[in-house]
Amino acid sequence: MKQYYLVIVVLVTLLQACSSIPALELKNEMNLARKDAPVVLNRVLVAKAVGQIPSDKIPVVIDDAGNYIPSQVDDLDGDGQWDELVFVCDMSANELKSVNLNFLAPDKVPAFTDRTNVRLGVGSIDEGFKGTDQAVSPEGYTGVPVIFQAESVSWENDIMAFRNYFDCRNAKDLFGKLSPEMVMNKIGTKEVGSYHHLSDWGMDVLHVGPSLGAGGLALFHQDSLYRLGNVKSFEFQLVSRGPVRSIFELNFDGWDVDGKKLKAQEKITVWAGKYWFQSDVTVTGLDNEAELAIGIVTSYLKDSKPFKIVANREYTAVATHDIQSMNKDYLGMGILLSTDSKLRTGDAPLLSEKRMKGSRYNMPVGETHFVTQKIKNNQSARHYFFAAWEVENKDWSKQINFENLMKSQSEELSSPVRVIVK
Repeated sequence: MKQYYLVIVVLVTLLQACSSIPALELKNEMNLARKDAPVVLNRVLVAKAVGQIPSDKIPVVIDDAGNYIPSQVDDLDGDGQWDELVFVCDMSANELKSVNLNFLAPDKVPAFTDRTNVRLGVGSIDEGFKGTDQAVSPEGYTGVPVIFQAESVSWENDIMAFRNYFDCRNAKDLFGKLSPEMVMNKIGTKEVGSYHHLSDWGMDVLHVGPSLGAGGLALFHQDSLYRLGNVKSFEFQLVSRGPVRSIFELNFDGWDVDGKKLKAQEKITVWAGKYWFQSDVTVTGLDNEAELAIGIVTSYLKDSKPFKIVANREYTAVATHDIQSMNKDYLGMGILLSTDSKLRTGDAPLLSEKRMKGSRYNMPVGETHFVTQKIKNNQSARHYFFAAWEVENKDWSKQINFENLMKSQSEELSSPVRVIVK
């Protein structure tokens, strides 16, 4: 009899615990299924759902079956208090999904598999590199000698990886991945060796040269491109690194555009499961509306030219698709931005062989197709950079599939998952 009584007490306790967990509903308002749909719950919304937020505990997300959904909390303003609870989930067309919130002590939060990462290692190839969350690149540094791992700030998810040269070149490079594991902590070390040749994890698939690479930045001013490169101060600052989302900032001071000194910040966000990263750019010191240029390298284009597509009612994409990887595979790259912000497309002027092989210091932009978007003083401009590699998925050997990827993601960006507090 005592055993039955004990079972009843336990069941009642569990039911009370479950009923005390506030529930939310997630609504996919698209008539299309979504994979790894990002969901953002800000602190105000969580407080609305639960009342007072426990100061010493971390919120976690639980599905109807009682399983944890990988999630994280991010302190976006550095005040020591989390601002957003984020996670990704799969949703069928028009699905209404219920999830629950619970709060756990920090040491009780499950260790979810990392699907995003940011890395800046400081040191040398011989002595090794130590990861850091903040660093400043020396003024005028050209990347020689190597003092930063893989010469760059690197970021990745389970599909693709990128790097931004942490020197006066300030161009972006692209890695194709063949494994969902995080690899950028090892790239550029003796442990891995050359990343220019195909390995079991993938490879560096892009030839950057004097171009802006995979989404590098410049200002288009009086028919000239001013690379966001050789500046007075170039700083990396990690904002958040977690299993489903990572964010970091690149801060620039002393950007010389036709004699005018500007400040700039690029905030990059990468989500799990996506073929794109998000870039939010702010420029300070502009007198008037200006044109931010985002570039795609064209040096390996063979049989096709850059093209434009209307992705949906809100977004336009400028892209390339060709056998243009360093492994001689099909590679698609695209820049997605709001149609209202797009101004023009163009190509960087041809550079002489001597200039292309010259000093990296104040290197002019070459071998680049670019699109410009409106940017106003101290107001953020957003775009998304897409990349898809044939070796990772054979679907990307067809241009139409890459175009459809950008179109479907545009629909998701235009219609984020709606969160309803029960």
